Amino acid sequence: MKAYLVSLFIFLGFQGKAQEDILFSVYFAHDQYTLEESHLVLIDSLNKVEDKAQYDIHIKGFTNSIGPGQYNLELSRKRAEEVKKYLRSFTIISSIGHGELGTEDANNRRVEVLFHHKSRHIPLPGERFERPIMMDSLANMIPHFDMPVVGEKIALNGILFYPDQDVIMDESVPALEGLIGVLNYHRNIKFKLIGHICCGDPEQPGMDVVNTRTGEKNLSEARARSVYLYLLKKGIDRRRMRYLGMAYRHPTVKGDEFDRRVEIEITSID
Repeated sequence: MKAYLVSLFIFLGFQGKAQEDILFSVYFAHDQYTLEESHLVLIDSLNKVEDKAQYDIHIKGFTNSIGPGQYNLELSRKRAEEVKKYLRSFTIISSIGHGELGTEDANNRRVEVLFHHKSRHIPLPGERFERPIMMDSLANMIPHFDMPVVGEKIALNGILFYPDQDVIMDESVPALEGLIGVLNYHRNIKFKLIGHICCGDPEQPGMDVVNTRTGEKNLSEARARSVYLYLLKKGIDRRRMRYLGMAYRHPTVKGDEFDRRVEIEITSID
């Protein structure tokens, strides 16, 4: 814990300046890659930085030498990916698992995070850039989460579906990943996902339509379930969320593309 507090102190003294790099490590238990609350203290302090577009983050995962080499390589990659998913509002450069370091030392079970101003970046061959994903389509959603209110509904405008199906369009991935980042940051929020359809019958707005992928007449619920399953697969606790369909009860009057949507409603704040 002392190492985290020292790193946090250094970081807070640096905040808003571009005079030095910040390099810190996140340490893991044997054979583990999920983050604990002590890790999130420092990571959350990074997420409070203003003007994130000025900075980038390099992430490298490692293991010690216990276990098979290929297994350790995959474990180091998972560790790097776990840290990365909490920092997706920054530009990420080369989030990589480097496998095992030379000994069984517990300090080798770590992820190294380098945080610095973009002006200090020195390009290296083979670098891979990942653009921030909590900007464009989620820009209107994030302020709601800063001061969440139980019962508030927030439109997930960047999550789109193919006509008459519950299949999420590929261009929705940045919005989904950004949503995951927000939900990981605000871990005390529980919510429900509410699916809507376009092209319903205004005279019978509660009547759902057929999901052509399955043949079932539950398209709005199926769309909410698709987002639910995506979040579940990405590590969001099932106990925090549920889903339902509202058919054509609440069209946006903006067009079919916008009516094929899912909203999130905050149900409780722990």
